[in-house]
Amino acid sequence: MRLTCFIYSLGPGGAERVMSILAGAWASRGHRVTIVTYDEGSTAFYALHPEVTVQKLRLSCGSIVRRASNHFRRIPIFRRVIRETRPDIVISFIDRTNVLVLLATIGLDVPVIVSERIDPRRYSPGFPYNFLRRWFYRNATAVIVQSVGQADWFKQMSSRVVVIPNPVNACSNDRNSQTERTSIIIAVGRLTRQKGFDLLLTAFSKVRKEHPEWNLVIYGDGPKRPALERQIFELKLNGRVQLPGLTTNLTAHLRTAGCFVLSSRFEGFPNVLIEALACGCPVVATDCTDSINEIVRHEWNGLLIPCEDVDSLSRALERIMEDVKLRGIFEANGPDSVRKFDIDSIADHWEKLFQEIASEQFSN
Repeated sequence: MRLTCFIYSLGPGGAERVMSILAGAWASRGHRVTIVTYDEGSTAFYALHPEVTVQKLRLSCGSIVRRASNHFRRIPIFRRVIRETRPDIVISFIDRTNVLVLLATIGLDVPVIVSERIDPRRYSPGFPYNFLRRWFYRNATAVIVQSVGQADWFKQMSSRVVVIPNPVNACSNDRNSQTERTSIIIAVGRLTRQKGFDLLLTAFSKVRKEHPEWNLVIYGDGPKRPALERQIFELKLNGRVQLPGLTTNLTAHLRTAGCFVLSSRFEGFPNVLIEALACGCPVVATDCTDSINEIVRHEWNGLLIPCEDVDSLSRALERIMEDVKLRGIFEANGPDSVRKFDIDSIADHWEKLFQEIASEQFSN
């Protein structure tokens, strides 16, 4: 089956990681996979299966005038690419790209699967995309979301909303020994308000004096870096908090960290949380979307806390720091708790959907 997949870029984001993992799984199952990007043409951050083809349209670079022109060229160029690749199914990731792809496929008689990557009840793509999404999602063959709550919201736009969680490349249990773990708390994500790293810094500052052996490392980059650096200075956390930027070896960090924290204000289905659990890393996570509750069982494989509650976050950090037995329980239960998200299992869900769509096309 020929699959043409659209995503803005293959940069270091969560949706990009999912696209890379899924594309590799599809290619390994014999599908011909083409990923189409339209950023400035940056190199893929995550490793790709050798049989996956990447087509870079470069429709977001150049001067302001050039970028404005590229914005209007996207739909006809997408349409041309779809005709050239002759896909059996088109797959699109992320709301704005989804709208552009649905517009580009009008009249082409090709099935389109659009995948939402964030909780729509807490985030809007803004005008005009929010309006266009409500109108054109009805043309999608299927809308993919990651939780039941998100599915209920999108049923107002589509008669076929399918829940398929994100995949994880699970770690083996024998590599998750607690004796190798350090007194390091890690967090990962783009440095934006969404990720709540400002809340994490405040919470960590409340417990740092009583636990001088623990340090905090936040991996990622983004527009809030200057503000976070100022906050680190103001809270006198210099030497205790690091912002090293992006990492290409996240699994190694998760296998040795003493705790992983998801402090987000909103999410879709956080890949890194599943990866942390797969690596046996004790986790603390905000209940910022219903998908978190499908991943973390409070007191069994991690701690769940109210969203944007700094005091609850600081108390949770203190429990992790002080309770070795609790960390051992979370480390033991984490990997088993996310086996249902293993790539083979998630790829099976997608494969079932592909076959259903193919059968419908054949019967028509």
